[in-house]
Amino acid sequence: MKLRIAPSPTGHLHIGNARTALFNWLYARANNGTFLVRIDDTDTARSSEEYINDIVKNFKWLGIDWDEGIQVGGPHGEYKQSLRFDRYREIAESLLSRGLAYEDEGAIRFKVPNENSIVFDDITRGSMKFELSDVEDFIILRSDKSPTYHLASTVDDIDYEITTIARGEDILSSTPKHILLMQALNADVPTFCHLPLLFGPDGKKLSKRHGDTSVSSFRDMGLLPEALFNYMCLLGWAPGNDLEIFDKDLVIQKFDLANVLPNPAIFDTTKLLWMNGQYIRNTSDDDFTLSALEKISQDLDRELFEKEISRIKKILPSVQERIETLNDLTPQIKFLLDEPFEVNQEEWDSVNSSEGQSYLMSIREIFKSLEDFSLSNIENIMREELKNKDTKPKIGFQITRVSVTGTKVSPPLFESIYALGKDAVLARLAESIEKL
Repeated sequence: MKLRIAPSPTGHLHIGNARTALFNWLYARANNGTFLVRIDDTDTARSSEEYINDIVKNFKWLGIDWDEGIQVGGPHGEYKQSLRFDRYREIAESLLSRGLAYEDEGAIRFKVPNENSIVFDDITRGSMKFELSDVEDFIILRSDKSPTYHLASTVDDIDYEITTIARGEDILSSTPKHILLMQALNADVPTFCHLPLLFGPDGKKLSKRHGDTSVSSFRDMGLLPEALFNYMCLLGWAPGNDLEIFDKDLVIQKFDLANVLPNPAIFDTTKLLWMNGQYIRNTSDDDFTLSALEKISQDLDRELFEKEISRIKKILPSVQERIETLNDLTPQIKFLLDEPFEVNQEEWDSVNSSEGQSYLMSIREIFKSLEDFSLSNIENIMREELKNKDTKPKIGFQITRVSVTGTKVSPPLFESIYALGKDAVLARLAESIEKL
């Protein structure tokens, strides 16, 4: 068994093409088959190395590897269509010489028989039948001698010995043409599978109206590759037992193209973000710390200082339970950095009150004499002082939070104070008190 994915490098890798690649990869791995990646770049004007690199980078990021093809090599030489134009012209000329094609204003058209029909079994959709009377003669070589998709894709599938072609259902109408070409070239016809398209939550085909749905955009959002991998598996397929979170090994064990539903799959970013949050929370402490520090350093475009790392590590367990993406990290821990500290003036004004001021001054004095600046002591002191001053938690805690973190939205208050450390907390409380 041999499957392939053939992305066109005319833009960033779309989530739909990534899902198609994933399903091909899973089917190959589940059946001990071979998975090939070739580049369909016959559109030389729009294709670029930048987009090829994007495709390769994102496949690798998702954990999709391949046995043959671009950057890997193999027995068939070139895996970019732009390097195989001579081969396509050779095939077109041979069909022309055999009377199976004809010239049309400099182009070459394949001659479709006007009788009979094309019948084939689709793994997902069952028996498919196309009347040849409904299929027009189609161009295989343009007047500029460049191949069309029909010719290039078919010749590649024959030459690379592809046995199973799983692709989007938007290509379904082209399949009779490709089968006719294969028959004309005396080639074995592979098994076909046409996967459902992706729709947005509004029930319309996934497009720019639903935002940027490239794999790169999801990487930039701070998604984990494991989460996106998991979510894409559910776009038309499921392992059963209402299981939603699963690892790669389980998918390979259970995956079958025959179990892919023919109906459109709904791509819901909200559901994806939820799943990413689950993966973040299930990440081990050590792995999350490593990823978090790397991400924060990347966001800041600098190395973190040892003191910053020490502070961040103290707050990470609390942050890990709150965020949906890695992009949420830096805003959450920004108050711990050795960078100019600013208090949001609007939020300060909203929490500033005489009662809050009194509480703020009291806890600063208590903190000054506190030798064991532990998390439990911080919480006990702050709660006890609320009782002593008969102050509501909302009043006392909010003004403290803004004073220490600069904003009303931050990780848990006691953990934030503990992570920042005694000296820095006293300094920031003093700055706030000076403004009273």
